[in-house]
Amino acid sequence: MNYKLSLKIIISLLSIITISFSNSRVAFSRPGTMMQIPSMAFEKGSPNLFTIDVGGEVLNFSSDYRLYSGGFALKFQTKSGYNIGLSATSLASPNSMKEAGFHIQKTIFKYGDVMISSGIQDFLYKRDGNSVIQINDMSFFTVFTNHSNFDNYDLSIHFGGGTGKLGYDPHTSFNASSINYSGFLGFQLKTPYFQKNGGLDLLMEYDGQGINAGAKLPVSSSFTVNFGMTHFENLSEFATESRTGSEKKDLQPNAPAISLGITFDVPNLFSEKKVEFAESPFDAYVSTALGDSEDQNVVTLINSLRDSIAVAFYENKNLYNKNLFLQQKMAILMDSSRVFHLERQIDKANNNIIMRHISRALRYFYAEEFREALTEIDMAIEVNPNIALAYARRGSIYYRLGDFQRATMNWNIALKLDPEFTEIQDLLRASKDNRLSSSEMKN
Repeated sequence: MNYKLSLKIIISLLSIITISFSNSRVAFSRPGTMMQIPSMAFEKGSPNLFTIDVGGEVLNFSSDYRLYSGGFALKFQTKSGYNIGLSATSLASPNSMKEAGFHIQKTIFKYGDVMISSGIQDFLYKRDGNSVIQINDMSFFTVFTNHSNFDNYDLSIHFGGGTGKLGYDPHTSFNASSINYSGFLGFQLKTPYFQKNGGLDLLMEYDGQGINAGAKLPVSSSFTVNFGMTHFENLSEFATESRTGSEKKDLQPNAPAISLGITFDVPNLFSEKKVEFAESPFDAYVSTALGDSEDQNVVTLINSLRDSIAVAFYENKNLYNKNLFLQQKMAILMDSSRVFHLERQIDKANNNIIMRHISRALRYFYAEEFREALTEIDMAIEVNPNIALAYARRGSIYYRLGDFQRATMNWNIALKLDPEFTEIQDLLRASKDNRLSSSEMKN
């Protein structure tokens, strides 16, 4: 759209004075993008020199009690990142009430998709025959913003709390006797409709007193039409209970209102010229990819790069977790190998001990010192009760001691542990047939 035509539209709307705010918390006029509640501050390095908001708010179409109000807002950003707003408001009730406001906000923390900003709103100067700045009307606030995107939609969620008129705003010249406070919550959905001009925004918010709904329709990249309704929950009472009292001269604090307005972004035409460098192969590739360098192409490229980085991040995270799992598994295998080696060492040491006891028992047996031989065999069995040879020796010792029952029992145990022990089989058969001699026992 031609800049001269846009300026003519703005001047015409300013002259009509039906502008977008009927109370101190002016719809669409704070540093941010919502109607009444604070939202995230503009990111540092805004391409706009300043932004102008104008519009109108109507509460009643009655010819007797026509109720509307207006105002004007100017927003800009400093080089240090402070978002500053100036507003002038003509209140709906009483008609003579005028207000001038100052508002400031700045982002104080950002991590990933979460942003925290804080500031002061509603630093107001009222002209009602007794000009004064109301300290209790000042709004100190903090807002948390989470931004996410899916398909061609972008969703921003704003929530936080504040004092002053963020806690209570009756749409009138009400002067608070104490400091009020309240929380707020808002949703902003940017749709792909009118994407060439920036996208249509749908707004829904709870400002601590009621629900507001609206939309921002981009006519061009720098010109937006705003419309919505405050106190949407009282829609059924629109234009029917806007005034109270016996003469219906007082404005109802929670009366619903229709808001209409425009936003005009004035681009920064006086920014410093960028130093030109020789074009690199990468610059040539980017220029080819972007074509005519349209804003939407840049946004699409950035989103695709962001998705690629996110995929690479999660792939790297998965590989890191897999590496930790493999390291843990390797540690378990190493521990198992150490345990197996230790068990082999223990078995080897135990076998040496058992063979020493069996050898000593054999020497005592040949020397016919059967009690000492029996003691050595018992010590070998205590170390390992699964040695067939030990039970065979003990059976032979008991046989020489004349205890044939114990001898037979130990030989059977030896045969059970080693079914292929043929010498034991021969001893058992010979013992059964009373053919067992002392020479056979010694062998």
